[in-house]
Amino acid sequence: MTLKTFSRPLAGAALALSAFALPLAFAETEAPPPPASPRQAAPAPTQAPPPPKAEPSPPPAPVSQQERPRIDLVFVLDTTGSMSGLLEGAKQKIFSIASRIAQGKPTPRVRVGLVAYRDVGDTYVTKRFELTEDLDSLFTQLRKLDADGGGDTPEHVGQGLGEAVSKLSWDEKRETMKLLFLVGDAPPAERQDNWNFKHWVKKAAEKHIVVNTVRCGGDAETETHWKYAAKTTDGRYESLSQTGGMVAVATPYDDELSKVNAELASKVVYAGKREAREENRARAAQVAELAPEAAAERIQFLKTTRGVGKAAPAAVSSAPVVVGGAVDLTAKPEALASVKDDELPPELRALDAKEREAKVKQLAQERKALEEKAASLAAARDTWRAKNVAEKEDAFDANVMRGVKAKAAKHGLSY
Repeated sequence: MTLKTFSRPLAGAALALSAFALPLAFAETEAPPPPASPRQAAPAPTQAPPPPKAEPSPPPAPVSQQERPRIDLVFVLDTTGSMSGLLEGAKQKIFSIASRIAQGKPTPRVRVGLVAYRDVGDTYVTKRFELTEDLDSLFTQLRKLDADGGGDTPEHVGQGLGEAVSKLSWDEKRETMKLLFLVGDAPPAERQDNWNFKHWVKKAAEKHIVVNTVRCGGDAETETHWKYAAKTTDGRYESLSQTGGMVAVATPYDDELSKVNAELASKVVYAGKREAREENRARAAQVAELAPEAAAERIQFLKTTRGVGKAAPAAVSSAPVVVGGAVDLTAKPEALASVKDDELPPELRALDAKEREAKVKQLAQERKALEEKAASLAAARDTWRAKNVAEKEDAFDANVMRGVKAKAAKHGLSY
């Protein structure tokens, strides 16, 4: 064999070996270096970088930002002449009812609506007031209602119920507790219209609205219809006296609470258009005139619902919600600088800029102190009442609470 013959296979093998080694070389440039041989001097150790600090877990969202249980509560009230006692009692107890409902754990968000009904031929057949969290606005409308008309047995209950079911803005979520309290002393009238009583009872059931019925007096036909509505919607039926059985509760804290409540109403300064200022002053005056029990229960309700997630719930404002585009400067003193002179109330317009700022600041500080005092008195009143007053079970307000408690667990609430 000649050298030339031998060299050709050898060259081919070398070429194949170099082709194999080329990608391996590239791969090795990206691989970590091999460990040092025991015979070689080990390189100086490099300090490993500290492990990254674990990101702190975010704090739990404040309760105010979490999804609180919701309750939609609608009263459908017969406002004919025979219902005057219950209507007047409802005016006095609306804040008490709301305050008791707000005591649920966790604190629920409560909206309240109202439909008043009479019959064809009366001054009106229905008056409807939308669901709202602003109880002061609802109370403004409720106190304007009086009991009149009627005079015959059937009333247009079907239209009152039907409008409540179909025309109010009920929360559509299944998680929301939806309760309707139908209160009256006369059975539904049969009218050739779209307001058939049984039809709207079934519609309420389809929308998961629980109808709790309260018959006032002793009419047997009313009892039959009321029981049908309650059974069809998984509600409760109860019978009460014509007056609703509600009584005012007097406590040793009432006089002082009334004074503080009136002072609180005077510590507001509204800026905005003249009509808006006047409307808000009227709302504040309405609060100042509340009876002691209603004033105390209103304060308790607002401290409970507005104080959720707040560091100092006692200091939260119990002032009415501002309406009409006005601004409560004692709640938002920083807004003073941007208010036009002609939108200031007269008591501030006569002052210069520094005096205005000082006046608003002073009123805000006085209001904060009064808010804390009011919260303390309301809590003490509640404690005294729990120890000294037995709840009247045959009363409309107690009936409402039984209806709420019956469905509470299903909606994540406890009382």
